[in-house]
Amino acid sequence: MPELPEVETTIRYLDSKVNGKKILSINASKKKLRKNLHIKNFPVIEGSIIKSVDRKAKYIVLTLKPLRYLVIHLGMSGRLKFFNKKNYTNEKHDHVVMRFSQFNVVFNDPRRFGMFFMLEDDRELKYFFQHYGVDLLLDPINYENFFLIFQKKNVSLKQILLDQRVFVGIGNIYANEALFHSRLHPERKSNTLSKAEIKQLVRSCRHVLELSLKNGGSSINDYKSPDGTLGSFQNMFQVYQRTEVMLKKKCYEVKKIVQNGRSTFFSPTLQK
Repeated sequence: MPELPEVETTIRYLDSKVNGKKILSINASKKKLRKNLHIKNFPVIEGSIIKSVDRKAKYIVLTLKPLRYLVIHLGMSGRLKFFNKKNYTNEKHDHVVMRFSQFNVVFNDPRRFGMFFMLEDDRELKYFFQHYGVDLLLDPINYENFFLIFQKKNVSLKQILLDQRVFVGIGNIYANEALFHSRLHPERKSNTLSKAEIKQLVRSCRHVLELSLKNGGSSINDYKSPDGTLGSFQNMFQVYQRTEVMLKKKCYEVKKIVQNGRSTFFSPTLQK
């Protein structure tokens, strides 16, 4: 599943191509995504100018002029593809095609857990995102607030990192890597952490996200950037899908467990 760094990588590429450009036409397949454009949206979108390309949590938000919002979520296997107009031919699992004067942007999603829909105004946008938490790459960080949140919850650290009401955009891969970087055990309860440990965990989350973004995200199963480039952060995983980790020329076992239906990888020796 594309996580925050993969979405941010997609946005940065897309912004360089479509910002200020007019959408000449838009088409969608009859196959249903998790949330879809309605056919009545098409005439409204066509002829609109893209004012900005932004990220909210793991959603891609295209602000249009006249003011409306196209909202895209990549789901489990979705990606946006960029084609020069003469090079595009429809491929299996292409669900939405936006045509511009010189190129096409295509939403492709084999498993169809993604979303591609329109919001009418600021009120709808604010309502849709009202329950999302802190974005560690965009928002100011208040460690005291995090301490209060952690104290009120009696859940595992892995679970609280995946709670989008607390942190937005941290998925399974980055939760595993951040917990290792902070040397905290994934099964430890959130309300047992000191302020210093919470501060270290938040900093580790931010470090892992920034490092992945610098390396174009993680390409494990489906993810590619819009131009087809693979990310390389998967080559830097410390514990995720590993059986051992090297630290200071010493080898430590990496154990795999399952928490809330998700695989967790950690070092029992190094993470407490």
